[in-house]
Amino acid sequence: MTDSTATANNKKFTLKDFFFEDKYTAGCHMPIKLPNGDDSGEWLNVVSPEADVSVKAMRAYLQAYRANAQELEPLKAKCEESGDFTDYNIALGEACSGLNRELSIRIVNDWSFDEPFSEESLSQLLDQYKALANDIADFHTEQRKKLSEK
Repeated sequence: MTDSTATANNKKFTLKDFFFEDKYTAGCHMPIKLPNGDDSGEWLNVVSPEADVSVKAMRAYLQAYRANAQELEPLKAKCEESGDFTDYNIALGEACSGLNRELSIRIVNDWSFDEPFSEESLSQLLDQYKALANDIADFHTEQRKKLSEK
Protein backbone atom coordinates (compact mmCIF):
# COMPACT_ATOMS: atom_id res chain seq x y z
CA MET A 1 0.00 0.00 0.00
CA THR A 2 1.40 3.39 -0.97
CA ASP A 3 1.50 6.39 1.35
CA SER A 4 -1.25 8.17 -0.59
CA THR A 5 -3.47 5.07 -0.46
CA ALA A 6 -2.86 4.68 3.26
CA THR A 7 -3.76 8.34 3.83
CA ALA A 8 -6.91 8.02 1.78
CA ASN A 9 -7.90 4.82 3.55
CA ASN A 10 -7.35 6.34 6.99
CA LYS A 11 -9.24 9.56 6.27
CA LYS A 12 -12.69 9.93 7.71
CA PHE A 13 -14.83 11.44 4.98
CA THR A 14 -17.79 13.68 5.66
CA LEU A 15 -20.96 13.83 3.64
CA LYS A 16 -19.86 17.15 2.12
CA ASP A 17 -16.75 15.47 0.69
CA PHE A 18 -19.12 13.92 -1.84
CA PHE A 19 -20.94 17.10 -2.87
CA PHE A 20 -19.60 17.73 -6.35
CA GLU A 21 -22.29 19.89 -7.97
CA ASP A 22 -20.73 23.22 -6.90
CA LYS A 23 -17.40 22.11 -8.37
CA TYR A 24 -19.04 21.03 -11.63
CA THR A 25 -21.05 24.24 -11.87
CA ALA A 26 -17.88 26.28 -11.34
CA GLY A 27 -16.75 24.99 -14.74
CA CYS A 28 -13.75 26.36 -16.58
CA HIS A 29 -12.77 29.27 -18.78
CA MET A 30 -13.10 29.03 -22.55
CA PRO A 31 -10.99 31.63 -24.38
CA ILE A 32 -12.99 33.73 -26.83
CA LYS A 33 -11.32 33.74 -30.21
CA LEU A 34 -11.65 36.63 -32.59
CA PRO A 35 -13.18 35.82 -35.98
CA ASN A 36 -9.64 35.59 -37.42
CA GLY A 37 -8.73 32.92 -34.84
CA ASP A 38 -6.59 35.09 -32.54
CA ASP A 39 -7.19 34.93 -28.80
CA SER A 40 -9.07 38.04 -27.64
CA GLY A 41 -7.88 37.74 -24.05
CA GLU A 42 -11.52 37.44 -22.95
CA TRP A 43 -13.20 34.26 -21.74
CA LEU A 44 -16.54 32.64 -21.04
CA ASN A 45 -17.06 30.30 -18.10
CA VAL A 46 -18.59 27.03 -19.27
CA VAL A 47 -20.00 24.63 -16.69
CA SER A 48 -18.66 21.08 -16.60
CA PRO A 49 -20.49 18.46 -18.65
CA GLU A 50 -21.02 16.71 -15.30
CA ALA A 51 -23.12 19.56 -13.87
CA ASP A 52 -26.84 18.94 -13.62
CA VAL A 53 -27.60 22.01 -15.71
CA SER A 54 -25.28 20.71 -18.42
CA VAL A 55 -26.75 17.21 -18.41
CA LYS A 56 -30.26 18.65 -18.75
CA ALA A 57 -29.16 21.03 -21.49
CA MET A 58 -27.56 18.19 -23.46
CA ARG A 59 -30.70 16.06 -23.15
CA ALA A 60 -32.79 18.94 -24.48
CA TYR A 61 -30.25 19.49 -27.26
CA LEU A 62 -30.34 15.84 -28.34
CA GLN A 63 -34.14 15.69 -28.28
CA ALA A 64 -34.38 18.85 -30.38
CA TYR A 65 -31.67 17.61 -32.76
CA ARG A 66 -33.53 14.33 -33.32
CA ALA A 67 -36.78 16.21 -33.90
CA ASN A 68 -35.08 18.51 -36.42
CA ALA A 69 -33.44 15.60 -38.20
CA GLN A 70 -36.77 13.78 -38.43
CA GLU A 71 -38.46 16.91 -39.75
CA LEU A 72 -35.78 17.18 -42.44
CA GLU A 73 -36.16 13.56 -43.59
CA PRO A 74 -38.30 14.50 -46.66
CA LEU A 75 -35.64 17.00 -47.74
CA LYS A 76 -32.92 14.42 -47.15
CA ALA A 77 -34.79 11.87 -49.30
CA LYS A 78 -35.18 14.45 -52.06
CA CYS A 79 -31.45 15.20 -51.87
CA GLU A 80 -30.61 11.48 -52.00
CA GLU A 81 -32.55 11.19 -55.24
CA SER A 82 -30.75 14.12 -56.82
CA GLY A 83 -27.36 13.32 -55.29
CA ASP A 84 -27.02 16.95 -54.14
CA PHE A 85 -27.17 17.38 -50.37
CA THR A 86 -26.54 21.14 -50.37
CA ASP A 87 -30.06 22.13 -49.29
CA TYR A 88 -30.16 19.45 -46.60
CA ASN A 89 -26.75 20.38 -45.22
CA ILE A 90 -27.71 24.06 -45.08
CA ALA A 91 -31.01 23.31 -43.32
CA LEU A 92 -29.37 20.96 -40.82
CA GLY A 93 -26.56 23.46 -40.22
CA GLU A 94 -29.05 26.24 -39.50
CA ALA A 95 -30.95 23.99 -37.10
CA CYS A 96 -27.72 23.06 -35.30
CA SER A 97 -26.67 26.70 -35.04
CA GLY A 98 -29.92 27.48 -33.25
CA LEU A 99 -29.48 24.50 -30.95
CA ASN A 100 -25.87 25.50 -30.20
CA ARG A 101 -27.12 28.96 -29.26
CA GLU A 102 -29.71 27.53 -26.86
CA LEU A 103 -27.13 25.18 -25.36
CA SER A 104 -24.68 28.06 -24.90
CA ILE A 105 -27.19 30.13 -22.98
CA ARG A 106 -27.77 27.21 -20.61
CA ILE A 107 -24.14 26.23 -19.97
CA VAL A 108 -22.29 29.57 -19.84
CA ASN A 109 -22.53 31.17 -16.40
CA ASP A 110 -19.92 33.96 -16.35
CA TRP A 111 -17.47 35.96 -18.42
CA SER A 112 -14.47 38.26 -18.22
CA PHE A 113 -16.12 41.39 -19.63
CA ASP A 114 -16.58 44.47 -17.43
CA GLU A 115 -20.33 44.34 -18.10
CA PRO A 116 -22.18 42.17 -15.58
CA PHE A 117 -22.99 38.69 -16.85
CA SER A 118 -26.63 37.78 -17.51
CA GLU A 119 -28.41 35.44 -19.90
CA GLU A 120 -29.76 38.51 -21.68
CA SER A 121 -26.27 39.97 -22.20
CA LEU A 122 -24.97 36.60 -23.36
CA SER A 123 -27.89 36.37 -25.77
CA GLN A 124 -26.97 39.79 -27.18
CA LEU A 125 -23.34 38.69 -27.60
CA LEU A 126 -24.45 35.54 -29.41
CA ASP A 127 -26.71 37.62 -31.67
CA GLN A 128 -23.74 39.75 -32.67
CA TYR A 129 -21.08 37.03 -32.84
CA LYS A 130 -23.02 34.13 -34.34
CA ALA A 131 -20.09 31.71 -34.61
CA LEU A 132 -19.45 31.94 -30.87
CA ALA A 133 -22.29 29.54 -30.03
CA ASN A 134 -20.68 26.91 -32.26
CA ASP A 135 -17.34 27.51 -30.50
CA ILE A 136 -19.01 27.03 -27.11
CA ALA A 137 -20.68 23.80 -28.24
CA ASP A 138 -17.35 22.53 -29.61
CA PHE A 139 -15.58 23.42 -26.35
CA HIS A 140 -18.25 21.62 -24.34
CA THR A 141 -17.98 18.56 -26.59
CA GLU A 142 -14.20 18.50 -26.04
CA GLN A 143 -14.75 18.69 -22.29
CA ARG A 144 -17.14 15.73 -22.53
CA LYS A 145 -14.59 13.73 -24.56
CA LYS A 146 -11.90 14.40 -21.95
CA LEU A 147 -14.20 13.12 -19.22
CA SER A 148 -14.98 9.93 -21.10
CA GLU A 149 -11.25 9.27 -21.61
CA LYS A 150 -10.66 9.19 -17.83
